[in-house]
Amino acid sequence: MNKEQIDLLGEYIKQRDTAILIEEIPENIIKKGAVVLESNCSKEELMGNYENLEYKLPKWYKELSKTAKIHTPILVIKDINKIPQQEQRKFIEILKYRKIYINKLPQNCVIFVTYKNLKENPIEEEIYSFLAHI
Repeated sequence: MNKEQIDLLGEYIKQRDTAILIEEIPENIIKKGAVVLESNCSKEELMGNYENLEYKLPKWYKELSKTAKIHTPILVIKDINKIPQQEQRKFIEILKYRKIYINKLPQNCVIFVTYKNLKENPIEEEIYSFLAHI
């Protein structure tokens, strides 16, 4: 990343209202407790599930909420364009509304979305509209 991209990234992180599309997340961010959500996760892994009549939050959401008490919570949606464009749409609720069902993401949460080889595997248009591309 050049200095201009780093400055731009810093500004988007301060705003915390737009998910950031970036090719690669520095390893030290992952080591500091970022919650990584694989793009090919199942619907239950993403949205949680019901056991009997009780809704169970997804594991990643619980981890994210826990880290919010210690430091700025970071959610990484990894390699979004490795899945078909139609399947990418499952992330709209997180990216547009910053919530999962009725549960809002922590207010100070930073969302990174990573990709690989964007020219060959584009991101679905509506999903792309919710992202700040660095």
